[in-house]
Amino acid sequence: MNNNHKVTAQVEQQEQKFRVVGNNVEWDYKRGTIELSVDTLDDVFYQYSKHGLNMSQVQVQNKLGFDALQWQSFKRTFDLVKDSDVFSPYSLSLVSGKERCDMISDKIATKYSPKNMRAVIEYEDRKQTKKAYEKAIKRANDLDYRFQIFENEILDYVGSVKQVIVKRSTDIKIDHGFCIVADLHGGADVKQSFNLPAFNWNILEKKLSDVAEDTNQRKAAKVSIVINGDLIETFSGMNHPDSWQGISEHNGYGFEAVIKLADLLSKWIQTINNIHELIIISGNHDRFHSSNKEDVEGSVARMIAYILRGQYGKHFEVDWQPLIARRKVGGCGYLFLHGHTGLSKKKEGLPTQYGFNGAYNCVFLGHLHTRKVLADTLTYRIVHVPSIFSGNRFTKNGGWSTLSGYTFAYSVNKRPVIIDVPLP
Repeated sequence: MNNNHKVTAQVEQQEQKFRVVGNNVEWDYKRGTIELSVDTLDDVFYQYSKHGLNMSQVQVQNKLGFDALQWQSFKRTFDLVKDSDVFSPYSLSLVSGKERCDMISDKIATKYSPKNMRAVIEYEDRKQTKKAYEKAIKRANDLDYRFQIFENEILDYVGSVKQVIVKRSTDIKIDHGFCIVADLHGGADVKQSFNLPAFNWNILEKKLSDVAEDTNQRKAAKVSIVINGDLIETFSGMNHPDSWQGISEHNGYGFEAVIKLADLLSKWIQTINNIHELIIISGNHDRFHSSNKEDVEGSVARMIAYILRGQYGKHFEVDWQPLIARRKVGGCGYLFLHGHTGLSKKKEGLPTQYGFNGAYNCVFLGHLHTRKVLADTLTYRIVHVPSIFSGNRFTKNGGWSTLSGYTFAYSVNKRPVIIDVPLP
């Protein structure tokens, strides 16, 4: 290798922020240092490139044993894309001219060797098998597979988000307040009719803006935002047999609805003063599947929390809970559940099983799209909080439509002050 090649390699290493140590390459990422052999590095390019074996990023990521953050770091460090060559930029920097062409040609030719033809056949077979994936593989594995794919896309999305703003105010009246919004149903598209208000993405954004304005007027030194379930209307489009008729044509379901809501929530968060934490609870609409037997944790809510944690995790805690969140503030216990599970039906047992001993405990439930005090005693209170979503044809027929609103709660002398705020 001549001096020109050495200079080229050194320049590319510097630009791509990796180091060559013997037969290995290493680079730094958020959680530490990653080290791979040069042969492994080249294998990744060969396996992932469409000019090589054209494997999916999930396949290659699993072969490496990388988590999503490590995989994204690898792609950024070495500029790996589907149109990449079958060798890494480092290896190609060591040769030039005919030698480089011959090396690439020989590598591509090995794609059709008996050994690699097996890999190609397996990949094509995998694509065909995927059509029957849900029937052929256990549902839990299917969810893990899907979330891994989304996890990669989410990290790409988070990495592209501009710098966030966290507002602070010194104009204070109370110490710590809870801004509780439930049943957002992002993606729902409802046309106004008798006894049923219109609802869509724009209306949801306006209602959240009103929530932010009212919350800021409460002037809390710390604000805990609680999103108490049903963040989106549907992921699959089939929460109910006719639910596809009540969702937006644009960003109404699937990954697009998740990203749309994440964008909306991110902008909303930046309008609220003194945010201390964000708590997200899964609801029955926050599932990948229409059946509650297929996704018991509400993975859509988990995904949105993942996105917002990537954006705001350095500024405040973002806590996702599949079932219940508990906080003790100002001498009071605050319990948050969406209200759709069997646990929520055991209402009288919630304060004793999950509450804080010696404190006045409040339980906040969503789900039913109504305001209701279920229990009010000397030691605890159980309430259904109003929903942001006023309803659709399904809820109207069931008698579950409601006046839109949100709840603000705080403590005075170790007792709760719970304010129901209606929204236009």
